[in-house]
Amino acid sequence: MKKSLLLVGACLWYGLANATPDTLHIKAANLRMHQLKPGLRQYMVTIRKPDKPDVLSQSLWNRDVRLEKYKGKERLVIRQNWVGADSTTNRRIFSICESDFTPVYHTSTSFRGTAAFEFRQGQVVGSDTTQNNAFKGFKVESPEQAFNWELDLEFFETLPLKTNTVYSINFYHPGSRPGPAEKLYEVIGSEKIPTPGNTQTDCWKLRTDYGNGNYAIFWISKKGHEVLKMEEEFNGAIRHKVKLSTSAGYI
Repeated sequence: MKKSLLLVGACLWYGLANATPDTLHIKAANLRMHQLKPGLRQYMVTIRKPDKPDVLSQSLWNRDVRLEKYKGKERLVIRQNWVGADSTTNRRIFSICESDFTPVYHTSTSFRGTAAFEFRQGQVVGSDTTQNNAFKGFKVESPEQAFNWELDLEFFETLPLKTNTVYSINFYHPGSRPGPAEKLYEVIGSEKIPTPGNTQTDCWKLRTDYGNGNYAIFWISKKGHEVLKMEEEFNGAIRHKVKLSTSAGYI
């Protein structure tokens, strides 16, 4: 009898461990917006490139999340300020979404100039009301409403994460061609990672594969829902993002 119970238990464990993941196509209605807390997130971002393995480029990303009145309606507003030793990594980003993360407007200013976009029904276009917009006249089709890929760290805070699940997200990086495309992110397990105060935080591990061995893994806290770190490899370059703090300050 005991051997039979052990065999049944082993079969159940094997079945769960090898079960085909469920796939959830993410719509705005699937998001848990209450998990997204207002405030400033700070990330230390490092990149090591294969042609310069002894050089570590660093920058500080400040990402401020607010609910603000915009054109008479309360909307989600996210401001980013990237600061690095190399001025080519400096960027200021301003994004507006509806309160369910549906994108409305996005602009980015860097050494390359200004790139500004409006997300409309069925398409993303270059803003014709933003001064010196290098993307004026730009347009890509977006038959299904896409989410702004530049806001992935905040977006992941709102996902209904659970084991054995793949999340299909229609993401779009403003200004890129082709247009929006489904990106797959899979919860590949969980892990406790060291955090300040000599503590450990239990995190979901969310992975996406870019192809050709390129990937990214995000560690997202189960309790606070924030992305605490990210590890990415792309064409031999290794990038890490590590969350430093959260505060109520503006940038």
